[in-house]
Amino acid sequence: MAAALTWTFFIALCATALLTTAVLFYDGPMLSFGPGGLWIGHGPDPALGRVSLSTFTFAQRLAGALAIAFLTAPVLAVVHYARRLFQLYAEGVVFTPANARLIKSMAVGLAAYAFAPFAANRTILLAGLTNDPVWFHADEVLALVFGALAYVVADVMEFGHEIERDRDGFI
Repeated sequence: MAAALTWTFFIALCATALLTTAVLFYDGPMLSFGPGGLWIGHGPDPALGRVSLSTFTFAQRLAGALAIAFLTAPVLAVVHYARRLFQLYAEGVVFTPANARLIKSMAVGLAAYAFAPFAANRTILLAGLTNDPVWFHADEVLALVFGALAYVVADVMEFGHEIERDRDGFI
């Protein structure tokens, strides 16, 4: 699982770099922006509200690249921490404070994922562009719920480890 997550992280990181580079420098017809965000492979279509990226200023493109960073950074963080957690599991390290810290870090990443669309939309709006104003969807709600659950599980793991350590100290 750790190896699969390592590959997932690497592929996601490369895709993010490629997409960010394309937003900043690509001037062809295959990237457009409109309702729902960035469209790949669809040319501009004014009837659908999609505009070619080649019409954007560099500042607007930079805002788009920043929005991509807001959207992908939490995903990359969660995959990174999950990879490290499964590396510990592979080494036989289970139910330790290190595991709990990684799970808490994943929980924070899930919470950041829930608010990333808001930050991305505000960045786009500050650049003078419009996007989907509804940013809080079901997947953001689920990310918050699972983030909260993961945080509680990590707290229980830490508490159980403290009880075990205290018990071992009394013997």
